[in-house]
Amino acid sequence: MVLYYSSTGNSKHVALKLHEAFDGDFIDICDFEEPTSFDLEDGETLFLVTFNCFWGVSNRMESFLRKSEFRNVGKIVVIMTCGGYLGGGDASVEKLFLEKGLPKPTVYSLVMVTNYSILHDVPPLDAQKRKLMHAENTLRNIIQGTQKPYHSNWLIRQFVPIARAQYEKSRITSPFTVDSSCIHCGLCAKNCPSHAIEMKDGKPFWKLPKCDICLRCLHHCPVEAINYGDSTRDRLRYTYDSSVETPIT
Repeated sequence: MVLYYSSTGNSKHVALKLHEAFDGDFIDICDFEEPTSFDLEDGETLFLVTFNCFWGVSNRMESFLRKSEFRNVGKIVVIMTCGGYLGGGDASVEKLFLEKGLPKPTVYSLVMVTNYSILHDVPPLDAQKRKLMHAENTLRNIIQGTQKPYHSNWLIRQFVPIARAQYEKSRITSPFTVDSSCIHCGLCAKNCPSHAIEMKDGKPFWKLPKCDICLRCLHHCPVEAINYGDSTRDRLRYTYDSSVETPIT
């Protein structure tokens, strides 16, 4: 079974590769709004693919894992996509599963293209392609069982609570803005995993004070009308599909 949560396509791509290699169910957690029970085949491996969020998983993913039941799990493998450094993300994920009485997960870090443009520049297209090619090689090694799992050290793990507290502070929606280039398509509201956006007078309005801050709305906007304060202005947008499908000129 492969479970995934993806905002701009990185984690979905990884999940698809795992599904092709190992078969089983292929599940987007955003398809579930209520607590869910999953019955695996005896001894089946549970694969979880998600993006790193301040050394852990997003609010949506954490809520899903805490409320859902998993039966007959043989082994758990977690692949956390990130823009650079996973930090103590493995410790956060381990804690979630162990608290449910499930096996300790094997965690892998997979560096791909960052989409957290609130803090980081999205790299130019040629650099994106190089990172994704390297990620593909690492993913192949994970599937073949030759990649070394990720283990944060004791010192790094002491800072996990600080990173997670910062994530909570960073989840506010008030800095989101929409400029006059908005074409009123409603794609942002339709695809928001947190259901934080509704269309009001033809434009997106963030009705909830907090969201996952996954930036799916920002990066998928077809006219780049959405920003998060001034920090994302003049920064590139990124989706996995657009990166791999666009030729370098």
